[in-house]
Amino acid sequence: MSESTLVDVKVLPDTNVILNVLSEVHPPTFCDNAIASASIDINGQSFSIFIQEDAVSLTLCKSYDASSGAYFVDDKTITLEHPVETLKGFYFGGQPWLICYHSDSEYAQCYRINTTELTLENMVATRVGAGFTTITPLYYRNDVFFVAYNKNTGAVAKYQMMSPAYSPLYCQVSWSATWAQGWTRFAFFRLGGENFFIKTNEKYNKVNIDHFMDSIDLGSHPVLNESATPLMLGLSDVQTFYDTNNTPYFYTYQPDGSMTFNRFDGDCNGWKVALTCQQAANSSLRHTVQLPDRTLILLCQNS
Repeated sequence: MSESTLVDVKVLPDTNVILNVLSEVHPPTFCDNAIASASIDINGQSFSIFIQEDAVSLTLCKSYDASSGAYFVDDKTITLEHPVETLKGFYFGGQPWLICYHSDSEYAQCYRINTTELTLENMVATRVGAGFTTITPLYYRNDVFFVAYNKNTGAVAKYQMMSPAYSPLYCQVSWSATWAQGWTRFAFFRLGGENFFIKTNEKYNKVNIDHFMDSIDLGSHPVLNESATPLMLGLSDVQTFYDTNNTPYFYTYQPDGSMTFNRFDGDCNGWKVALTCQQAANSSLRHTVQLPDRTLILLCQNS
């Protein structure tokens, strides 16, 4: 039986990337069996969140315990009311939250994380419609939003999160449009206080880097728009991470375990490959944890 692999990633001052496979770490079974994941800081500690195969069991654990040197420990399981296939962590009003969604549902659920009890509370449902393939939060100045996109229809909308008088959270559409169909593998990042994302179009064989909004009611515009290479089209995953100076990078993963680690150009008109390597093939999920001095990538192997 294959076991999940934990990779330690560090960016050196000269922008070179070095990897260390933590072969002595044996991730628990709840990592192997996860179908979706997120990470978020709670009380100054990085936590990982995994959705199990039944889509309603959520496992919350410390990503790394500095006192013991252990990874993915002190876990607890929470049963959700609604199935989840994608989730992201974000901060709103100084508190950690999760946004969860399943494409069979018409609603995205936001849960506030109780930082004392490490439980979920005050679920707020926002109707976005069924079939969306990307749901992700983002920040703009002092405001918090989430973006929803459906690759099968091209429908896209941006929702602004607000704190009304009698509810912990309320979301309303601030912008909507119809994009081309087929965009996938969205990976968002911040550069110079602005929001960008890289995405690949499998229908039209394109790769874009977009800049998202110069005001609350605007959408995005492409900074880079070029033909996608066979490498980009054949990827399983693209995820972003940062060095200790908050410079954005991204990694790619192919089904055969081939990975690249890349640094975005300062003008976002492209990127430079910092490292290529071979890791475990056929991972079912890539879970990224951003720590202050390094990044962890867990290559989950569903048993």
